[in-house]
Amino acid sequence: MRNRDAQTPGLLTRIRTAFESAHWKLRSVHDDQRGSISIISVFVLLMFTMLMIMIVNIGTHVDDKLKMQNAVDAATYSGGLVLARGMNSLAYTNHLLCDVFAITAFLREASGRNAEQLVPGILTAWEETGNTLQTSPFRKFVPLGLAIEQRAPKEQDTVTAYSELNAAAADLTLPVFEYILSERLIGHYQRAIIRTMPEVAQAATDEVARRHGLLGLSSQEGSSQSQTDYEEQRGRQFGVLWRTAGHPVREEDEENPFTRTLPAIDPDPNELDFAQLVDADRYMAQAVEQRRQLSMNYLNQWNFDRLRLFRYEGKMNLFFHLWRIATCGHLEELLTFEYPTTNLPIVMRHLEDGRDVEGVITQAENLQRPLITLSRRRDSQHPIVMENARLLMELNEYIDQDFHFVGVAYRRHRKELGPGLFENPLNKIADAQTFAQVRLFLPRPRKRLNHQTSNGDQEIGLGGTYGFTSTIELTSGGISSTTRPEPFQERWGLENGPTHWDLLNQNWMVQLVPATTPTLGEILSGNPGEELEGFRPPNYSDADNRTLKRINNH
Repeated sequence: MRNRDAQTPGLLTRIRTAFESAHWKLRSVHDDQRGSISIISVFVLLMFTMLMIMIVNIGTHVDDKLKMQNAVDAATYSGGLVLARGMNSLAYTNHLLCDVFAITAFLREASGRNAEQLVPGILTAWEETGNTLQTSPFRKFVPLGLAIEQRAPKEQDTVTAYSELNAAAADLTLPVFEYILSERLIGHYQRAIIRTMPEVAQAATDEVARRHGLLGLSSQEGSSQSQTDYEEQRGRQFGVLWRTAGHPVREEDEENPFTRTLPAIDPDPNELDFAQLVDADRYMAQAVEQRRQLSMNYLNQWNFDRLRLFRYEGKMNLFFHLWRIATCGHLEELLTFEYPTTNLPIVMRHLEDGRDVEGVITQAENLQRPLITLSRRRDSQHPIVMENARLLMELNEYIDQDFHFVGVAYRRHRKELGPGLFENPLNKIADAQTFAQVRLFLPRPRKRLNHQTSNGDQEIGLGGTYGFTSTIELTSGGISSTTRPEPFQERWGLENGPTHWDLLNQNWMVQLVPATTPTLGEILSGNPGEELEGFRPPNYSDADNRTLKRINNH
């Protein structure tokens, strides 16, 4: 009993000591701060890691949007450029057709040698005149008569040699040109341009968009492993060129003259367009007149260039004038009797009321100012002419419908870098797309500087300082007296480029413009089909252009 009581204080002491030791250890937890910075650093690093992922994620999306916009700009411009080349090809072949008529008439005369047959009689008359002058009692007439008698055989030899040369050339080349006209080869080529150029434009738009979506520089065909993995993950980038009517270019019926992509009409009565036209006779009359004027112009160029010798030097035989009369007769036979309604040039599509656009613009140059003819070529009068044209027709609507196109690039959205932390809300409802608009147009003539010196007029292209050429050195005190031409008279004029709005103008160009077509929302909401059948376009059916401009300020 005594032993048990003696052990009790020791046990209590040990319990108290253990309790006090545990108490002090628990209190030291609050006083000892070693290792606390590591816990804070973990949360800070985690926060900064999430922030970095968010910034990089946003940056990749912004970079992707910029790349897609660059892609659609390049793709739309490329597709529009193909269409502009199609218009220029039609204009070039129209000129080529008329030139073929002119050279055929030229070579027919070279082969028939009709003008040559009249030259001996003319020279015989000159020889008789020379003999008469040699017997004249006036001494001054005697040398003249002798010179005429000596010159006549030489001119005959010149005419004969020239005729034989042209006859040999006609034997080789005339059958070729006759075949071109008889088989209407140029017309077949032009109709092929009308049908295939839209397909080429669509293919160019898609190919340029695809190449802009590739990664790396190892291959342009996407054969590297990184490109292959990227395209398998996201799919390739597509580009589609749309008409402002709301249909992809490839879906238009190119056989229908009212809906085809290129605003071109074939007025040949033997072809498909003629039967579908309400005012077919008007188209044919316009084409016949254009062909006649242009063919005659080319024939004159051939005659005046190839017969320069007989026009300026060998005038006595009148061969130049006889040749011109004969070739004009051959051309008239070709145009009026052999091919009166075939081998016609392609003409521009008319307005819905049947009027010719070039005719309307010409009328606008005379509207409200009958005593002063306005000119679209003049800077000060151009806005007036265009405003007058808007009074006569729906000019803006006509240009937007036939000469504006919208390109759209399509692709699936990029995956998020932190898919567990961030998500793209647009990815749930629609895929990624960017757009651009392009127009076909005829540029106004640019200004050029002409300055007059003692050596005559000199023309200066663009790029020089206003009023002076790049060869004139400017000093601090003004123009150096050693470099300034004397007398110095400057004159700014316009380049002699055509301004007529038709398919005889070979200056069709393309330009990126703000996407403002009224049907933009409909185009962006539409599905182009084919390979993009499963694409999810956004719904812009109720959005106006202001809303679309806020989304994409292109």
